Amino acid sequence: MNKNKNLTYSPMSKLFHWLIAFIVIMMLSFSFFLDSVPEKYRSFAFMIHKSFGITVLFLMLFRFVWVHISGKPPLPDNIPDWQRFMSRFVQYSLYLLLILMPLSGWIMSVAANKPPSYFGLFILPFPGIGSDKALAKWMNQTHEILAWVIITFVALHVIAALKHHFIDKNNVLRRMLPGNTRRMR
Repeated sequence: MNKNKNLTYSPMSKLFHWLIAFIVIMMLSFSFFLDSVPEKYRSFAFMIHKSFGITVLFLMLFRFVWVHISGKPPLPDNIPDWQRFMSRFVQYSLYLLLILMPLSGWIMSVAANKPPSYFGLFILPFPGIGSDKALAKWMNQTHEILAWVIITFVALHVIAALKHHFIDKNNVLRRMLPGNTRRMR
């Protein structure tokens, strides 16, 4: 049920969206260079990567709850059914992927006997997971595959938003932009 009667996203929804987007794009960009970080900085680089990954996991869980509490604005009436389907498919796929990605990294780290240290403050074991080389290898492969799937879905999401803005000239993109709190048609 859509509880949001406004035609724009709430400020909290926008904060979740743009904060998660920034962190994910930053992490995906830097992840290609993690293995080439000089040895003396590598453990720090991985600690930061893992910490931001755990942050994304919890932000996504909070975002999922927030969307179900506050609702989201409906798509414009003139959007074809197939685009509505694709919009929901890509959006919910991104939600799922952005939960599975950090989970796979967390499990991989714990199974590799290198549990994440959350920004150096405390260690985060994963309940029920111990040292397991086979599981660590499987989660590493899963983590890498998920990265490419996320890149693909983010590209689809951005292309669709730009299409709505520049070709369809509707408010689909503007309703998620920061600072835009007015009702739109």
